[in-house]
Amino acid sequence: MTTHKDIVSGRKNANDNTTDQRRRFPRRDCDVCMVNVDGHPFPVVDWSQCGVLFEGDTRFFAEGQTVNMILRFKTADGVEDIKITGKIVRKNGRAVATTFSDLPERTLKSFEKIIERSVA
Repeated sequence: MTTHKDIVSGRKNANDNTTDQRRRFPRRDCDVCMVNVDGHPFPVVDWSQCGVLFEGDTRFFAEGQTVNMILRFKTADGVEDIKITGKIVRKNGRAVATTFSDLPERTLKSFEKIIERSVA
């Protein structure tokens, strides 16, 4: 079965881990969300409390580049925005992977609320 990840990356399992230690949190691809990076909107492929993988023109991003982002989630209560800073760690096909900088406690709590609302 072809998934959205296959289309973005051009190959299957592009975001799979080679070791179990690589991810601290599971990737979420079931939420309705998008990311605004330095003022430009992009569709989210998946995200976790550590980073986000989004679809975009990789020519506009450089590995190691720091970017300001707003993750926008659609929830049952409306739309919730989370402002965050991240670093580009990988570009592959039409996908850009970021890792988040150290997160304040309130941002972590916002992520927990998003996850709780999607499960309920």
